[in-house]
Amino acid sequence: MDGLISLSKREKRYQFFYLLVLLFTALLVLGIIFLRKYESPFSRKDILDIQLLSQKNKFSKQQEIVAPLLENTFIKINMLTVEKPQPFIESDIKNRINDIANSFEGTNVYDIRKEGYGQIARFYKMYFEDKKIAAKKSENIRLFEQQFEECSIGFKDKEQELIQKQNAILSRSNNNQP
Repeated sequence: MDGLISLSKREKRYQFFYLLVLLFTALLVLGIIFLRKYESPFSRKDILDIQLLSQKNKFSKQQEIVAPLLENTFIKINMLTVEKPQPFIESDIKNRINDIANSFEGTNVYDIRKEGYGQIARFYKMYFEDKKIAAKKSENIRLFEQQFEECSIGFKDKEQELIQKQNAILSRSNNNQP
């Protein structure tokens, strides 16, 4: 035993493969022991994909319900005339705008696109208010034109009366001077 034990090439290869197999076996056993309590992130991915798809379907169904309301409300706002106030139509438009703003309130849809409907409702409200302001301004313009006409007619009448009075005074003064 005074010399080193030398292994042949074949034995060295077997020993190397034996150590590799032992290393992989140890890693596998330790991996199973330590990682058995952890949940796989890939199992949650499928569940999240299914939930996301169901949320998109819920949003699409609700969107199909709200789409005609959007179109009809816009058409009604466009059809408002500046000629005469229409309180029943204005009340209906206000109710429709509120319905659009609250169209996703009762549903449990967590899609971020639902926030766009609140913005659409605010736009419709702004557009409706602009239409009402334009109607009030045109009504004021008509009223001012009517008042101007009445005032100018009254002014012409007063001017005619003043001219007649001046002529009457002149004619009296001419008649009194002989």
